[in-house]
Amino acid sequence: MIEFETEKKTEEILEKYPNISAKYYDCALKEDDEFLSALQINSIFKTVDFLVLKRAETLKSSGIQKLFKTLKNYDLNEKNIIIIYNVPIQYGKIVTEYEITKTSIKAIEEIATFLDCTLIKENNIILNYVKDNLNITEKDAKDLIELLGSDYYHIKNETNKIAAFLDGQPYSFEKIKNLISIDKEYNMKDLVENFFKTKNFTDILNFLETNKDSYLGIVYMLADELIVFLKLTSLINSGKISKHMNYNVFKELYNDFSDLFIGRNFKAQHPYTIFLKLNSLTYFSEEFLENKLKELLYIEYGLKTGEREINIELDLFLKKFFISL
Repeated sequence: MIEFETEKKTEEILEKYPNISAKYYDCALKEDDEFLSALQINSIFKTVDFLVLKRAETLKSSGIQKLFKTLKNYDLNEKNIIIIYNVPIQYGKIVTEYEITKTSIKAIEEIATFLDCTLIKENNIILNYVKDNLNITEKDAKDLIELLGSDYYHIKNETNKIAAFLDGQPYSFEKIKNLISIDKEYNMKDLVENFFKTKNFTDILNFLETNKDSYLGIVYMLADELIVFLKLTSLINSGKISKHMNYNVFKELYNDFSDLFIGRNFKAQHPYTIFLKLNSLTYFSEEFLENKLKELLYIEYGLKTGEREINIELDLFLKKFFISL
């Protein structure tokens, strides 16, 4: 993760040179010229400088290439430099005008160390951080990360808190479950999934009683789940899949309709995630699901306009959901 690597490199530099402090420049504020000016300053005394150039992606691919060509003309001895270039990703791919080409990487590596912190590598860095600091299996680390959410600093802080609590003792979730701050979004997702599995609505209502700012979030998650059910039901009714097929068969067919299940990162969700939904799917007709989605749309509209009592509307929706089946 780019934050992780930046923090790690900063710590290494400050550990080696404890008497210096970083000077920050931001490309988004057009401070790249100030950054270059700072590189030109050489004291008559032998000093070490630490410069950080943030949001260099503002320069785009052509600009970053030009920057490194310019840097070759400077005396970089006694200069510690971090340049942060956070590539924008759209539909699972790097936006072309921001992509750092192999030619650019080669030019960078002539004078600097290039670190690739794109999404897959970021996830591996976070996973390894949790594994190494808690001395746990990859599965346990993944399960813990899923509970903690996607924010790097939250994961890091919670991991360090757990490590301090365990103090070298073996990890088990039972030991630390009351210690961690579980990501609220994960908790809501779990509540919604359990509602459809168990038909028990009281856990959601109890959660909302103490988290009154989460009504709209629950509405959205219920709608997301119903949309997935609707798509799966449509695929079953069209004969493209069956409810009782095994995972290997489902996985082979998944590419034919994976574009129906695009996640928040604009990539198709993993086939196993969708297979689990299929596996636990209660039979709902397409008409039933469409009607329930309309009801949620009215609830959302009522909440946003203030025309409806959201707690009453959602309470009734959940309590009556399975009655008409």
